[in-house]
Amino acid sequence: IRDRPYTDKEGHSGLKTWAIRPEVVSVLLAVAIGLACLILLLIVVAVVARYIGEVALIRMVDDYEETGEKRRVWQGVRMGWSQAAWRLFLIDVLIALPIVLAIILLFVLALSPLLLWKSGSVAAGVVGTIFTVGLVFLAICLVIIVGAVLSLLKHFIWRACALEELGVIGSIRQGYAVVRQNLKDVGLMWLIVLGISLAWPLLMIPIVLLLMGVAVVLGGMSALLVGGLAGLILEGVAPWIMAGLVGIPTFFLALVAPLVFLGGLREVFLSGTWTLTYRELLALEAPAPE
Repeated sequence: IRDRPYTDKEGHSGLKTWAIRPEVVSVLLAVAIGLACLILLLIVVAVVARYIGEVALIRMVDDYEETGEKRRVWQGVRMGWSQAAWRLFLIDVLIALPIVLAIILLFVLALSPLLLWKSGSVAAGVVGTIFTVGLVFLAICLVIIVGAVLSLLKHFIWRACALEELGVIGSIRQGYAVVRQNLKDVGLMWLIVLGISLAWPLLMIPIVLLLMGVAVVLGGMSALLVGGLAGLILEGVAPWIMAGLVGIPTFFLALVAPLVFLGGLREVFLSGTWTLTYRELLALEAPAPE
């Protein structure tokens, strides 16, 4: 319910009260709940597809190295549709929860010197602020280091789970053992992958510029076409609105879809690289035949 000023026929001014109809509120609430459920469903589907796809990539690369046969997409999906995908999710949860709690505690401790401002002393408050800035900087550096280490370990933990059919705890132990026993080789491979990851944005700059040009052309042409056709029938701003409704999605689709595809190829390459690395490290640890 809102109030707005009005003037009646006799020249008297006042406030006019109007209310949104309950039916409109119900419809808006139902639409909001429906959108929230749809977004939640899409998130769940994306998470499930993420872990199934990861297991499928790992097992397809391993199977190709073992048999030399290339599997089709649906064959890879069947490889990924297993308990290993669920275990990968549990591994991430088991690793992420204590890390998140530790990071929250770390930043709470880093910000605690700011409580010196409550002492009433300006000098103590300034000293506390200086200490806080330093502690926050150290905390950020520590979080970056821990994140890099866990990201490296996770590649081997996932492959221990997907290839050796280990449980959650067993996969964590096996992945950590492989990394600990081959620190030099793992560190070298990490540097190679880091170099590829740093070079990737530079290589993508000309591709992004080219895609932006193509997207502008496609989006502009579709907008002009729809706007021109709508202008033959409609008047006012309606043709412009229809042109925007068609041109803007076309622009983003032409720009984002190729980038998502290229990013997927990059992830497939990196996943295969870590799978081959894991296999080679296990082969180095295996005893030589007599």
